[in-house]
Amino acid sequence: MPYRIDRGPADTSLPARIAGGITLITRSLCAVAAVMAIVLPLPVVYAVTMDQLQEPPTWVFETTGYAIIMIAFAASGYGLNTGHHFRVSLLAERVPSWRRSLQRLSGLVEFCFGMMLIIAGSQQVCNAYTQNITSDTLLAVPQYLPQLAFPIGGVAIALQGIAHILHPHTSRLHDVVRR
Repeated sequence: MPYRIDRGPADTSLPARIAGGITLITRSLCAVAAVMAIVLPLPVVYAVTMDQLQEPPTWVFETTGYAIIMIAFAASGYGLNTGHHFRVSLLAERVPSWRRSLQRLSGLVEFCFGMMLIIAGSQQVCNAYTQNITSDTLLAVPQYLPQLAFPIGGVAIALQGIAHILHPHTSRLHDVVRR
């Protein structure tokens, strides 16, 4: 049996349009992460090739690790929107009348977590930048660059939390119904 997203009637209210615009931003961040994920194998193939030629590059392992972290954080808002994350919906299934309120509460928790990531991540980035902290490798990468993943992910999560507060019935994977 095919699956479909049960979107219900189209909602053109102001909160729904704002939530849609916010979700477009988090989808755009996810698109950037997807491009990074598509390009990510290229340096690995280069490293394998150069290793076979007895000239292994020193930069591939470190930079691809940073890229993987950035991909995960940049795509986090979109993952919250689609439901591609760990989710417990037992209470919402048992008491359907609470579903909308629980979705708004979930959005509030998402927003608060995103704000914590923004604040703590920004402090971490500022500290690494002002103290000129670099990696202990041959590349000596300034650590504020890969640490930017934390506030960027926080922005994506906080924005998606706002979208869920404004419009709690935005489509998520758990809304998939079997027909």
